[in-house]
Order: sequence, then C-alpha cells, then structure tokens
Amino acid sequence: MRTLLAGALAAALALPALPASATIKASVSGEAREEINTAFFVDRYKALTDYVAAASGLEVRLTFGRDLSRELQRTRSGGYDLIIGPAHVVGSAVRYGYEPVARFPGEETAVFLATEASGVTSLEGAKGKRLAMPPTDSLATYLARGELNAKGLQAKRHFAEIREFRYHEAALLALEFGQADVAVADRRLAEDWLKRNKGRILLETKAAPGTSVAVLGSLDKPTKDKLRAAFLAPNPKVLAGAQLAGLDVTKMTPITVADFEYVSTLGYFTPRVLDGARIVTAEEAAELMKKGVPIYDTRNKEEYTDRHIKGAVSLPYGEKSRKEVGFDQTKDSFDLTKLAQDKNSPVIFACNGAECWKSYKASVAAIKAGYKQVYWFRGGFPEWRAKGLPTQ
Repeated sequence: MRTLLAGALAAALALPALPASATIKASVSGEAREEINTAFFVDRYKALTDYVAAASGLEVRLTFGRDLSRELQRTRSGGYDLIIGPAHVVGSAVRYGYEPVARFPGEETAVFLATEASGVTSLEGAKGKRLAMPPTDSLATYLARGELNAKGLQAKRHFAEIREFRYHEAALLALEFGQADVAVADRRLAEDWLKRNKGRILLETKAAPGTSVAVLGSLDKPTKDKLRAAFLAPNPKVLAGAQLAGLDVTKMTPITVADFEYVSTLGYFTPRVLDGARIVTAEEAAELMKKGVPIYDTRNKEEYTDRHIKGAVSLPYGEKSRKEVGFDQTKDSFDLTKLAQDKNSPVIFACNGAECWKSYKASVAAIKAGYKQVYWFRGGFPEWRAKGLPTQ
C-alpha cells in the first residue's frame, strides 16, 4: 500500500525521477507471428522479468502488450518504466525519452516480394498491382511504409488494392493463391516462401535491431544502473537459478540511440501542412490558451489520465481509419458537439506528436464542419513536455 501511495504522490507532484524502492512497470510486446498469446511466450518473458527482479532487487510488475499500436502510444506518454519489444516500439520509446539498454542477437528486415506470374520486377513497376501486408502495427509494415515514403510513393495511389492480414504468413498465402501480386513480409519468412514458390524480392529495407530493452530516462540513476546490470552484467548466481527458456541474457549486447536512428525516423508521420488550419508550436498554443482558447486532447482517456497538458480538455478521437491523408472519416468517431457551437470560435487540437494522427483528423473534421479558426498543435504532448510547460 505504501508503494502504491508513493507512486501516486510522485505522479501528482510531477517528480522527475522514480524512487528506487517503487514498483517497476514493465511491458513486453511482440507481434502476432511470435505467438504472443501462447503460454510459451508468456512463460518465457515472465521468467525473464522474474530474473530481472531477482537481479536488480526491484519489484517488477509485468504487462503484456498484445496491441502494438497501443504500445507505441504508451511510449510517448512514458507509461512504462521498462520496455522489452520489437525495434519500432523501442525506437519510438527512444525518441520520447527512453534510454536504450540492450538487445538480443539478430536483426530484422522486411521485403517486398512479387510472384513471377505478376511480371513485376521493381517496386516502381508494381504501380496498379495488388499489395498484401501484415498488420499496420507490425514491424515489417512499419519498415515497408517507411521505405515507400522515402521513395515518395503514396501507397494507396501506387497500388490498386491494399489488404492487411493478421499474420505475415497470411499475406504470403494471399500471394501464393493469386489474391495479391506483391506482399510485404519478414525477410526470413519470405526466403522460406521462395523455396516453395516462384517469385523475386523487389526491395529489402535496412536492418533494425532484434528484440531490445529500454528504460525510462526519468528514472533515478541507481534504479537505471540496477536494470542495466541485470541485462549487461548478469550475476552468475542469480542467473543459475533463473529458468530462462529460449532467452540467453549472457548474449545480450549494449545498444545506443544510433542503433535506432533508422527505425525511429520511420512510421506514419502526419503531413506538415493542413489547409484550413494553422499549425502552432507549444509556445504559440500556450499563448492562445492564456487568451481563453480551449485545447482539446484527442488521445484516449487512459493516456489523458496518465498525464496531459495542464488545462487541456479530454475529447478522444476514435480512430479506425488508416493513418494517411484522405482517410475515411466515416470509420472514425469524434463528438463535434463538445466544441463551441459558434463556428467562429477558435479551437486547438493536440495528441501525441507528429506520429499521432488523431489531432490531425480532429482538425480535418472541425474544418469540414465549418470551424473557421482551427489550430493544430502538431507537436502535441511530447513537444509540450519537452519545453517544460505545465502538465497534470
């Protein structure tokens, strides 16, 4: 009870560091292809966090992140103290104040793969073809969309049809059964597919680290040092008593911010312009708020409760549409009746930074509804917090 009260008091007072005696909130996330819902996956990472607790002397409370979109959101608001997961989740965490610690062996790349029957020999030559992809929040899709952006190719315009599947294997089956001409998949799965089918790799992304570990930067130094030592300087006696099936901590190596430079700059960044709205900085948003302009936090209730811009009003944007320009607004939910009914009244929308589309979509919805003074705070909560402006 004391630990819980101490944690609540620390959050309320916005203390910059977590006391070493507090419970460490840890998240382990994985992709569908890693069978995160299986008992083997759960037992394996439960054993790892039990080992970390024994090695560090800290209490570790474990959460399994089965929704990678949600895990990416949580990295932006500092929702966990310790993150173990795929490269794009850890890369996002590094961008938003986490410190990389260690990685397990191996690298991850994604490929665009075409059947021989499609006649496609390059990504540019795939224009007008059908594309099959793993889930939006998978690392392979994350990397693939980043490469499309780098080539200046807007996926929905370049391909005649884009279908997303729950598993990498399902996207490859769509290719095999003629339901797609091009597919995105993990490199290793693609190589296995090519052993059984005729086709070619059109493009391979750069490599991203395998499963990695990061700690919240605002933790106190003794706590961070204990967690780092658990992964990079394991105590042989503690290790001997651990049941780490399939996970060899002794083979983990240190990682730095540079290791995530590639993957952390990818993702679904919002546009830098929005017709009908003015994009504002944190300082400009603060000045508008002083004049009485309301700022609406379009993140979900959980993120808002964790921490938010002081004075912001919670107005969640229910996002089901794709993260792209020209999104289908009919798939989403957003209660415009909560805004001032005078459409000449100024409004500000914010969410979780340049990668978060909710405030962009809310701004678009307000513009379409006839609001004349729409301010889009594109940098959102991460920029506000980085500037040291007040939060609750």
